[in-house]
Amino acid sequence: MSTPIGHAIVGLALARRFGVKSRLSLGMTVVAANFADIDVILGILLHRDPWKLHRRRTHKLAFVLSAGALLGTAGLISVDVSGAKRRLFANALAGSIIAGSHLLLDGVSRPQFSARPSVPPLLRKQAAGMSIASWLLDAVVCGTICWAIWPRTRRADRE
Repeated sequence: MSTPIGHAIVGLALARRFGVKSRLSLGMTVVAANFADIDVILGILLHRDPWKLHRRRTHKLAFVLSAGALLGTAGLISVDVSGAKRRLFANALAGSIIAGSHLLLDGVSRPQFSARPSVPPLLRKQAAGMSIASWLLDAVVCGTICWAIWPRTRRADRE
């Protein structure tokens, strides 16, 4: 399971890869990448338990892809391409892929460090349902994914 920060940075890297440039679109990318976890907020509001509804209906592929496509179709995630029909399709596709990245990141198994005696006690402490070591591991995993997909420009292109 990935953290909200991990989901956000991978979503931003995907958005930059697709050519998303506006601040609004980049902000909505963070929303789309974390949208599947709306069930945590609903669990708090409805049951006073953030994990009661977690990873049920909102973590289904159809829900996530549809939510991302709607954000893209509404123009809240806007890809830099020419042509109205092409832009609409590109926005919907980018939104779906960005929102869908949530399920892929949650599917990547990571070791649980909270019970291992070899891990220092400070790193075994819990923060938002995960050990500090797990948060750090998520930062390394998601940071590596971001580095791999972030668009590269040659020095001559920047000048």
